[in-house]
Order: sequence, then C-alpha cells, then structure tokens
Amino acid sequence: MPAQRSQDPLVETFADELRFRREERGLSRNKLADALGCTPQWIYKVETCEKPPSEAFAQDLDTFFNTIGMFHRQWEKIRKYRRTRVLLPGFPQYVELEAQAAIIRAFTPLVVSGLLQTEDYMRALMATSQTPHTLEERVAGRLERQAAAFDRPDPAKGWFVLDESALQRVIGGPDVMRAQLIKLCELADSPNIHVRILPFESVTYAGLDGMFVTLALTDGTEIAYHEGPGINQLTQEPAAVNEYRARFDLVMGEAYPRSDSLKIITKTLENLG
Repeated sequence: MPAQRSQDPLVETFADELRFRREERGLSRNKLADALGCTPQWIYKVETCEKPPSEAFAQDLDTFFNTIGMFHRQWEKIRKYRRTRVLLPGFPQYVELEAQAAIIRAFTPLVVSGLLQTEDYMRALMATSQTPHTLEERVAGRLERQAAAFDRPDPAKGWFVLDESALQRVIGGPDVMRAQLIKLCELADSPNIHVRILPFESVTYAGLDGMFVTLALTDGTEIAYHEGPGINQLTQEPAAVNEYRARFDLVMGEAYPRSDSLKIITKTLENLG
C-alpha cells in the first residue's frame, strides 16, 4: 500500500523537489543517504511525506545539490505554516497584524498576557494540552510574537491590564512563577510597556467575556481580537472595534495606577518567597 500523502502542500512541494533533484542526478535513496550521512528510510519518509523535513536535512540538501538555500527556504515556509495550523481560528491573521501594530491594548483575566510571558511560564501553561512537538511550535511562535512586537526599531507601545488573580495563579511552580513576576516588574518599568493590575474586587461587564486585544496599526487601521468561551473573533468593523476600545477604557479605569500595580506585583513576588 502506498504511503499516505501529507495534507500540507508545502511538505509535498519539498518532497517533490527532493525526488526530482535526486533522480536528476541518477541517485538511489541509498546513495543519497550515504552522501548525506542519514538513512535511506529517512529519505523515503520525507519523499513520501510521512515525515516533514528537519532544518539540518534541508541545509544538507542545499549543500549537496548546491541549491543556494532553496531547500532551507522551503523548510522555513513549512515551519511557519505548521505553526499556524495549531493556533485558534482567526489567530494567524491576528499575529500578522500584531507584528505591524503601533499600539497594543490587551486585557487578560486568567493568566499573564502571552506577550509578557517568560519561556518557562508559557511552556508550563501549554504543556498539559499539547504534544511535545506542538508545544515546541507554540512556544517558538509566542517568542517570535514578542520579538516582532517589541524587539524592532520602532517597538509597539503596549498597554496591558492583568486581573489580579493571574498573579496569584502559580503556573509551573514557585520558581517559574517567581521568574515571571520578576519579568513583569522589569516590563512595568519600561518606557513603552505599561502593566496595570485589575483588583480582585473589581466587577465590570467589560472583563467578563474573556481576553481581548485592540491593535492600532501605523496606517491608522484599528483591529479587535476576542477570545472567550466559544468565541475567537477578529474584526475590523468600526462599531465592534469601538466597543472593545470602550471595554478596555473601562478596565483601565478600574485598574490600579501604574506605580500601585508595580507594588502589587512586587508584594506578590515577596509573598511567593
């Protein structure tokens, strides 16, 4: 029975290109495997799309076939495509827009916002619901989001409101949470990132439906994204965007001022021991 083809068109393109180059040189899988230092079974699995190629394999192919980075560029496209497939509906488009944002306004009620998370925190947060491979893809994607938003010549200005319960929820154990709180303290004192804490006693409809974000792009476009129970919505519709902007203003109005928010984070860190 022939091997089942991948549903990933980029993996199939890579496989077809590999087979074409190999056969054009008159090489069997065994001979190519000897030249590359891998097994013919591995080449078979890549050519039949049973396995996606690795980065090292793509680089080895470029060296052997003198393809000037072609296989590695295809691998990069595969990596990005596979990463978006494990994200929520609408989220890949949101990530692209987030990287272009001049201003990010985000409210997160249960955990620290993804753009503010340490690597260990995000890994602990996602580990229970992901396979090891998917976990690594999700972590890498989130780190890339952070860099795209804030590690660039014109970094976005970020306004983040976190519910106080997110500070008390010890994700990954005391050591992981301690490092996360330290990072929040550092970020809260940065010039382009503002972190505010919404107190336990605050009850406002604006924060009851889950996390939401508004983005202001450099061209003046405004976008809203909302995640909640049964809801993953990305919208540019002016009335909806204005509603989320109003909600963010409400939670900001209920949150502690910047200096008091830093004191709350610091006190939580001290109590953690």
